[in-house]
Amino acid sequence: MFSAFLPTKIVFGEGSIEKLSSLAKNLGTKALLVTGKKSTKKTGLLDRVIDLLKRVGIESIVYDKIQPNPINDDVDEAAQIAIRERVEFVVGLGGGSAIDSAKAIAITAAMGGKFWEYVPVGGGKKPTKALPVIAIPTTHGTGTEADPFAVITNPRTNEKVGIGYDVIFPKFSIVDPALMTTLPKDQTAYTSMDAFYHSLEAFLNIDANVYSDILAIDSMKRIVANLQTAFDHPDNMYARTNLAWASTEAGITETLTGVIANHAIEHGLSGFNPQLAHGLGLCITGPYLLEYMFDECYERLSTLAREIFNIQEFDVRKSARLFIEKLYEFQENFKLNPKLSTLGFKEEDLEKIAHVAFNTMKGVVTKSPKKLGEEDLLQVIKRAF
Repeated sequence: MFSAFLPTKIVFGEGSIEKLSSLAKNLGTKALLVTGKKSTKKTGLLDRVIDLLKRVGIESIVYDKIQPNPINDDVDEAAQIAIRERVEFVVGLGGGSAIDSAKAIAITAAMGGKFWEYVPVGGGKKPTKALPVIAIPTTHGTGTEADPFAVITNPRTNEKVGIGYDVIFPKFSIVDPALMTTLPKDQTAYTSMDAFYHSLEAFLNIDANVYSDILAIDSMKRIVANLQTAFDHPDNMYARTNLAWASTEAGITETLTGVIANHAIEHGLSGFNPQLAHGLGLCITGPYLLEYMFDECYERLSTLAREIFNIQEFDVRKSARLFIEKLYEFQENFKLNPKLSTLGFKEEDLEKIAHVAFNTMKGVVTKSPKKLGEEDLLQVIKRAF
């Protein structure tokens, strides 16, 4: 048995950004545009969005301080601006960090107080309302345009926490692959593999179902088939379109089932080292976690060996082993298998990282096919170190 609640209207395809005016015109006359510090300005997208809103009489207030691993301080500051300026809806423009921040701001501006009051390890209050959110992703990775989740870091406690509330499903999401052709090579790989692990973890989640399985498998197949092309030829619209849809599919699978312990581990890692790209962190620890849980998930991995990498091996356990090997090899094509010790992590911090990862993300850890505790997460991190 499973249930599905997917209230977001998704407008997908090349050129779909032009639909913004008609979608936004009934949401109000003043919007808060939430974006990062550079990319949307450099590409001209921010000005384009401001103009599209202006065409239907909507004034834009711009908040452009979002960091790659967004923090609660910025969310609180932007929420106060939203309240003061009496904005009526929020536009998340950029990667997952900008859209996640837009969702967090939408809660805080509508509910009042500080954002951390609405985080399970903070105040734990459940929000009953939020400002409407329009999501306009410029990366093909997080799937946040199709889910009710947001991930925000508290830099004082190193806690990187995911929240999930129905009130922050985007009202509208515009997924335009043409906005993603300016992604640097490393971000093309990082974000694509973020989507891959959303789908892989959803497929292994104990709540996996026929609906999520179909989307998860299709998402992974599209990424494996198209990432190299987009990496080598950034303007290839066929590849970008497939990667964009794979990311949106992955967001839907997250909504239907959810991720597992690999995301908890990565949140612990990048909570301590904000310079670690989320997708890279998932790749570093992902194969080690699969090996650690092998006895509990090898049958599912064998299915993926056949479906994703076309491995025709009768022995189920051997087939599953080959899937892990092929995944590692695929990641190596994009240099996504470094050791944590080469990225500034210190051995003496590993226990604290595992503790924070388990404490803040226990909800997804418990959805893993193997029963895992804090010590298990530490063992996986040590293998990746």
